[in-house]
Amino acid sequence: MDQISSFFLQNHVSFGGIVDTHLSPKQMKFLSKRVCDYTSFHSDLDSTKHGRSSGGVSLFIHNSLATHVQFYQSHSSRILSVDLFFKGNVKLRIFVVYIPPTNNLVLRYEVIDQLISLISQTSSQNFHHAICGDFNMNLEKYYPIFLHQPQVAAKRIHKLFHYLLSHNYEDCTPLNLSGTLGTYHHLDTITRIDFVWSYPLLRQYMLTASIFDSHDLHISDHNPIITYFDASLLSDAIKSARARQLGRNTRRVFKYDSISIDQWTAFADNLDKLCPIDPLIFDAWPLNQKCEYLHSRIIKAANSTLPSVTVGNTYIPKKPKDLESLCQSYRFLSKVAKTIRSLHKTPISYSMHYETKWSSYYIRLNNILSFYKQTFVTPITFPPFLRDARIDDFANLLQTLEIMTLLLRSLLLLKEKEFQASSIQAKIDARNDNFTNDISTFIESALSRTRRRIVLDRVFIDHLTHPTLLTSPDAIDQEVIEHFQNFVPITSTPSSFIQDLPERWSNTYAPLADVSSAIFDSLMDPPTLDEWSSTISFMPNDKAQVLL
Repeated sequence: MDQISSFFLQNHVSFGGIVDTHLSPKQMKFLSKRVCDYTSFHSDLDSTKHGRSSGGVSLFIHNSLATHVQFYQSHSSRILSVDLFFKGNVKLRIFVVYIPPTNNLVLRYEVIDQLISLISQTSSQNFHHAICGDFNMNLEKYYPIFLHQPQVAAKRIHKLFHYLLSHNYEDCTPLNLSGTLGTYHHLDTITRIDFVWSYPLLRQYMLTASIFDSHDLHISDHNPIITYFDASLLSDAIKSARARQLGRNTRRVFKYDSISIDQWTAFADNLDKLCPIDPLIFDAWPLNQKCEYLHSRIIKAANSTLPSVTVGNTYIPKKPKDLESLCQSYRFLSKVAKTIRSLHKTPISYSMHYETKWSSYYIRLNNILSFYKQTFVTPITFPPFLRDARIDDFANLLQTLEIMTLLLRSLLLLKEKEFQASSIQAKIDARNDNFTNDISTFIESALSRTRRRIVLDRVFIDHLTHPTLLTSPDAIDQEVIEHFQNFVPITSTPSSFIQDLPERWSNTYAPLADVSSAIFDSLMDPPTLDEWSSTISFMPNDKAQVLL
């Protein structure tokens, strides 16, 4: 625990997830008291027959952030979640998980199903969230299956990875100098089975990630993953709220597509002048402090030199030109690969018609190689004439095109996820702005969805002497019901006729054509003597009856 404490402090760790398969949670709670400056949260002890497979999971939070913890829950001995609330309606949930190995498939699938259910619920509640821990799965082996075999990728054995990737979660792939450094080492076997998955809204704040070689520390047979996030996550929402308070309804967007070489050179020179700090002092700073320093200087230099346009806060960016160009290039590559694949299967179908088409393909393929040269690291050359590739029945040319298509598809998926994350954030910002400034638009937008309800996960009672924050679902239900029954005025007048109802309700309340309007008339008639006699005959003889 002393080594873990030292490791946390030296690397400025804010959240430290620990999975221990040998110690029980009671032992972890005792030892965690020796980790100074951190508050620990632990899963419950598993008293079932599976308890020996896991001692539990824990999350250590630096004391500067632990004050923001509102709720934590042990869903099982293998899944723990901790909720933190920050100013500006920023909700952060951290999951620490341990998925059992394949020698117990029943327990493994049970944990996976429970985790997917919790993640889905968390997404619907608009939490920024991350999932970290020991997954006992190899992502590198699954990626080719996910990209090329969608039917196999959706099978139960790959259920968790398929859910995360198809819902745009991102594994913060570590960047390491050593290509053989994994997260688990045992008997000369190195694999990477530990991950930190980020929700799309949280991913945009990710800076970098790395695997720390802890082999010399002897604290575990796993190497920890360190993922760095920009601390502006906790202040961006406050900035937008402050802008609304001050009536600032516009913001600046830089026009990167129209920047000239001279403007970019002037921007770089200006940025150099704004960063006079000694490199030795800069290297000693924590990563977040470095980012804050560079961010402020970059914005200042960009404001003075780069072209920009002022837009409203509800502005939603269109599809960028570079992403549209990338899509077109990928579709073109797929088309060329399909043509060459057909020639490879039936070489005798080659004719001058294909040679004519190749003359235009050749120019555009070289343009793609030049434009995306950072993606195609290995040198690639194409024959100027298609007949030169007939030596091996177009096999080598087809292999080259398939490699290019795969690399370009990977780049396209990455860029699409980035654009999707920015679009989602823009829509959420617009919704939050409507909630404050245009409640009718907000309600109309909410009711236009299939799921017609608003989920309240917390209620703040602004009392003069006893302000209270409610997080319990039962307490929230009681307070909301009381508020809307007693304090919310009804400004509309009830409709007297069906024709006065809104269109979406008038059809619901309209009389049914095949039902007679006199169906209930008999109920309004007074009872006959025979009906009274029949009713009284069924009553007990020893009871007095009162007729009103």
